[in-house]
Amino acid sequence: MLNSSPAHEPIPVTTDASTIRFKTLLIYLTMLALPGYVINQLPLQNYDGLKGLIWFLYFMPVTLGYKNIRTFIVPLMKVEVFKKPGTYLWIFLTFMLPYVLLHLSLHFEVLLDKYYIFYFNNHMLHASSWRETVEVAVLTPISEEIIFRGILLTVLLKFVKPLWAVGITSILFGLIHPSEIWLFTVLAGFLLTMTAYKTKSILPAMVAHSLWNLYMVQLFLYF
Repeated sequence: MLNSSPAHEPIPVTTDASTIRFKTLLIYLTMLALPGYVINQLPLQNYDGLKGLIWFLYFMPVTLGYKNIRTFIVPLMKVEVFKKPGTYLWIFLTFMLPYVLLHLSLHFEVLLDKYYIFYFNNHMLHASSWRETVEVAVLTPISEEIIFRGILLTVLLKFVKPLWAVGITSILFGLIHPSEIWLFTVLAGFLLTMTAYKTKSILPAMVAHSLWNLYMVQLFLYF
């Protein structure tokens, strides 16, 4: 059962990865939030994906350059989990469940914003540019998985039961992605969180996140 572990048990990697001070976390989030706001305000509307690239080029050096954050994150990137068949099952489920629900909703015209259904039925949806695709399908999954499944989930697992940690992480993930398909964002957030929790690594969640984003910005119109 998801809630069978003790409330204080983090994702079991190393002692260093399960410990982070509140002061360290606050400094790190401040270092991300303020420049992130400035980057978001840059007048680059005509350059798809450029804001995301600038953010990523700032995010990664800050994350990996901050020793306390680096020692917290790196042990959560366990490559050896890809040797386990269960890892690929979680990646598959994380992609297929939202896929099936999305197409059922489009077919029966339920659960989705009516304008989104209208645009889909009238072939008014378009694939993203290659620059935006790189941002959404490559850069975004890396940064978001580090923040949500790497830091937030692991910290929450120290203080609350796994069921609550997974739920809070999933809801917060959905809240920062307001869109006409918000229901699927929350579902995807839950599945990504479960993937990280079950595999004890954020790398499978990065892969699943990347596949789903690639599908939504490029392949959705064809499959």
